Amino acid sequence: MSEGEIVPIVICSLLFGIPIVAVVGHYSYHAWKAWLELNLKREMVARGYTADEIVHVLQAKSGGNWHAEAPPPWLPPTERPRSANC
Repeated sequence: MSEGEIVPIVICSLLFGIPIVAVVGHYSYHAWKAWLELNLKREMVARGYTADEIVHVLQAKSGGNWHAEAPPPWLPPTERPRSANC
């Protein structure tokens, strides 16, 4: 390959590669945060914390904007658990 043929390949790779890395990084970060929060909840349950104490810790950790995770959208409405907030 000559230098003139590799420039469009590099441009296309950067054009599509950077957004792909950004999207994967974004969702990886959120998955990692959810995994850490889940492990915190499991550890607190294993140590014998009550549900109210766990909610209190989660609210303090996130600045008070914490809410229960929404059920997956693929669950039919009859199988979705009811939350206390609704």
